[in-house]
Amino acid sequence: MRRLISAGLVVILVLALLAGVVALIGAYTFLPPILESAVARDVQDELNLDQAPEVRLESDPQTAILVGTFSGGRVSLRDVNLGDVRAERAIVDLDPFDVDVSESVFRGEAVGDGPLSGRLRVTISEAEISRLAGDAARTPIAGVQLENGRMRVRSTITVFGIEVPISVSGKLSLRDGKLVFVPDSLEAAGVPVPDEMSNQLLSDAAFTYPLQGLPDGTRITGARVEENSLVLTGEIRGLRLGGSG
Repeated sequence: MRRLISAGLVVILVLALLAGVVALIGAYTFLPPILESAVARDVQDELNLDQAPEVRLESDPQTAILVGTFSGGRVSLRDVNLGDVRAERAIVDLDPFDVDVSESVFRGEAVGDGPLSGRLRVTISEAEISRLAGDAARTPIAGVQLENGRMRVRSTITVFGIEVPISVSGKLSLRDGKLVFVPDSLEAAGVPVPDEMSNQLLSDAAFTYPLQGLPDGTRITGARVEENSLVLTGEIRGLRLGGSG
């Protein structure tokens, strides 16, 4: 009889252990996509996006996901309007945060202990910068080229009834929340123009463009010209999760 009881206890313990392993595997398998989908919907609603962003959450150690503790994550958006600017891509690298796992699964939304925050990186295409320059400059803009930390603006001037292509080069930077283009050289039909002849044209090509209408909690702190794009960096705070305070 004792042997039967002992054997029964062993079977129960083995079954309990197997159930725990299955539950653990299930948590690792299904919990991340559930929470990532919930965070994506909350960010979509918070930023009023047409489509949900791509979300990848990270836990270190990995077992921390079982208690809803995340060491970070990444929110990726493509072709999104950030105020008056159309971004080719925007990435938010999330700061560490916690969620209530059981409540999140039960309600089908990420229930956190507070708003999300993170570091922001926004990539803007040459075509969009050309549009912004055309809106802000005092001279017609035919297009722009971004490379080697500088911006080249293409335009035309009329000389004795003949249209002459010109290009103006300078630095595009961020100043007090505005994009500022300060040109410092001018070429006409590929020939450098002396400073005494180019001052007015350089002045007309200069522009300042305020970055307005950004999502609440967004702060842009830097701008860097890369090959064929402008990259803005900063931070975003106050992205509310469902049920967070």
